[in-house]
Amino acid sequence: MRTSWLIGMGMLYVILTVVSGFSEGTYFGGTGVATIWNAMTSFRALEITGLITLIEGIVVTAKDMMVGLFEILTWKFSFFVDEWAIFRWILMSISLSIIIGFILALRGTSSG
Repeated sequence: MRTSWLIGMGMLYVILTVVSGFSEGTYFGGTGVATIWNAMTSFRALEITGLITLIEGIVVTAKDMMVGLFEILTWKFSFFVDEWAIFRWILMSISLSIIIGFILALRGTSSG
């Protein structure tokens, strides 16, 4: 798998995040990146007073990071509705194929 696919998909996500910010007026909220950022900053601000609060903080942070990654991989933007939803499905299929390519490359069964 070529590195240019990863760079291209990353740049496309950044560009669509900026476009989403201008269309919604939030500029950073409502995307998977914001969810992951909130998870990291909330764990750092957590007052760890014992083992239970530490475990709770780790579980909540891990859950928020998984939700954020899912939002990124499913291209959750508000302007992908109605007739524009086809682009979301196309981008999701490309993201899924990149993930499958990573898994096959890690297993050593990829022919590329």
